[in-house]
Amino acid sequence: MKNLFIILLLFSFSACSFFKKKNVATGDVIARVNDDFLYVSDVQPLTKGLKGADSINAIKGYTESWVRKKLLLQKAEENIAGDDPSITKKVEDYRESLLLYEYEKALINKRLDTVISEQDMTAWYDKMKKDITLDKDVYRVYYIKLKKDAPDIANMRKWVTKPKDEDDTRKMEGYCRQYSPSYMIDKGMWYEKENVIKNFPVNEGDVASLSAFKMYKEFTTEDAIWFVKISDVAKKDDAAPMDFIHGQIVRAIIEKRRVQLIEKIYDKIYQDGIKSKSFETFVK
Repeated sequence: MKNLFIILLLFSFSACSFFKKKNVATGDVIARVNDDFLYVSDVQPLTKGLKGADSINAIKGYTESWVRKKLLLQKAEENIAGDDPSITKKVEDYRESLLLYEYEKALINKRLDTVISEQDMTAWYDKMKKDITLDKDVYRVYYIKLKKDAPDIANMRKWVTKPKDEDDTRKMEGYCRQYSPSYMIDKGMWYEKENVIKNFPVNEGDVASLSAFKMYKEFTTEDAIWFVKISDVAKKDDAAPMDFIHGQIVRAIIEKRRVQLIEKIYDKIYQDGIKSKSFETFVK
């Protein structure tokens, strides 16, 4: 135990030359389970960036886990034949699956096209929207948040709630860019009702009146002035708006491309095998 404590203390000095080479001498052994040994060099990576007690605790924890695992494995080996065909087959199946997984991951990282255009999004949505319906109402919300001490609030209020022409709209946009810490006045954003209430200073009654009013309405909180508008409502069982499921569409397109890429590459490997006569089948 004393030797173990001394070895663990050495890990707190990351520059120590003791760790620069692997030494299988007894002094470098941290733990033993019958004929299996855990060496200093085996656990050295665990101490990277750690010092003092943190380094020691990391090594102690790993050592305890290593001992328990080795004892369990040795007990299993005592009770199950090492040459059991079922285990050998499973190990080989796992090795093959792991190799294929790593190969596919490398191919995807190198060759998968992840750029998705607006046309890609629209084409996918037009094809699939009938199968993607809402399970609750969603609301397209536009909003402007202003600090209470923002300048010229009176004029901004007129530009937002009673715009006379496009010039007023341009003034509102410029004001937002200059003074608003958060706003959405271009396309709006879709929210479920509970998230409208969570993200904006409105209640359920406000959501209903905003949905009918379809104009900006002013709300005041302790530290801010809000202008909120609901322009559209998509009802339960309607097709989900494309903007509402944007992330889902992106993931679906990427996954389809991934599958197609893997199938194409694997088929090419198979066709190359035919051309090069790399395999034969003997099933008639």
